[in-house]
Amino acid sequence: MSAENSAAVAPLAAEITDIRTVRILRYAFGSTLAMAVAMGFDWQLSFLAPVLAVSFLGSPAPRPAIKSLVGFVAIIAVASAVGSAVAILLVPYPIVYLLVLALLLFHLALARQRGASALLVTWMLIAVLVIPILASLSTKLAVLVAGYIVYGSAIAVAIVWLAHIAIPDPPQPVAAAPTAAQEEDVSPEYAFYRAALATAVIFPVAALFFAFQNASSLIILIFIAILTMQPSLTAGYKAGIALIVGNVIGGVASMIVYDLLVIAPHFGFLILLTLLTPLLFCAGLFSSSRWAPLFGMAFSTVLLIIGSTTSSYGEAGDKATTRVIQITVAVVYAVVVYNLLTKIFPRSESSS
Repeated sequence: MSAENSAAVAPLAAEITDIRTVRILRYAFGSTLAMAVAMGFDWQLSFLAPVLAVSFLGSPAPRPAIKSLVGFVAIIAVASAVGSAVAILLVPYPIVYLLVLALLLFHLALARQRGASALLVTWMLIAVLVIPILASLSTKLAVLVAGYIVYGSAIAVAIVWLAHIAIPDPPQPVAAAPTAAQEEDVSPEYAFYRAALATAVIFPVAALFFAFQNASSLIILIFIAILTMQPSLTAGYKAGIALIVGNVIGGVASMIVYDLLVIAPHFGFLILLTLLTPLLFCAGLFSSSRWAPLFGMAFSTVLLIIGSTTSSYGEAGDKATTRVIQITVAVVYAVVVYNLLTKIFPRSESSS
C-alpha cells in the first residue's frame, strides 16, 4: 500500500472511531441525565424512565425524528388508557379480567413477532400489566400510575432528543453509516406459535400477582415482560444462559453501586456513579460482538435496581441484594419456562 493510500485510509478509521466515542459519551450523558431527573423528581415508577432512555441511546441508529418520538409517547398513552379502562371495568370481575388480560398479552406478543418495535411492545406490556394489578389495591393509585407511565415516557424521549442535540453524530462516510438490525422473517403460523409461548410465560406470573394483590415485587413482573421481548429468549438455552449471565453481571455491579451509596448517601454521588458506571459497559455495548446487547441489558439492570431501591416509593428497607435476587429469579424463570415449553411443544419454522 502506497503512502498516499495509507493517508486516505487513516482519516476514515479515525472518523469511525470518533463515531463510537461520541455514542459512548452520549450514552453516558443521557443515562446520567435521565437518572438525575428521575431520582430528583421521584414520581411513581420513575426508575423506568432511565431504562427507556438507554434503550434508545444504546441503538446505533441516528437521532430519531420528533414525529416518531411523539408517536411513541402517544401509543404508550393509549396503552395506559386501555390498562386504566380494563382496571376500572374488569378488575371487579376477576375471571373476565384474566381472560381479557390473556388476549391482550397474546396480541401484544403477536405484534412483536410480526415486526413491531420490541421497545414499544415492552412498554405497552408494562402498562397493561401493572395498572390493573395496582387497581386491585386502589383505583386512584392505578390511574395515577397510568399518568406517570406516560409522563415518564415523555421525559425519557425528551432526554434522548436532548442527548442527540448535545452530542450529535459527526459526519460519516456512507459506507460507515449504521444499518438497522434486520428483523427475523417468520411465517404467520410460526409467529402465532411464538406469541403463544410468550403469553404462556408471562400470564401465570401476572395472574399470581393479581390474585395475591402483590404490588411490592412488581419489578419481577416488569422484568419478565422485558425478557419476553428479547430475541435471545427464543434462541435456545445457550443464549438464555448468556442472558442470565448478563443480568447477573448487572446485579453484581448494582450491589457495588448500592454499597457505595450506603457509605455516601448523597444525590450528587449517585449522579457521579451513574456517569461512571455506563462507561464500564459501553466498550462491550458499542462493539461488533454478538453479545453486545447483553451489556445494555446489564446496565439496564443496574438502573432498575438502583432506581427502585433509592426511590422514595420503594418498600422501606429494600436492599439491592433483594432486587438482584428478584431479577435473577425473573430471568431464570423466563429462560427455563420458555425453553421447557419449546421442548414440550416443539415446532420449527420449516414445519410451519
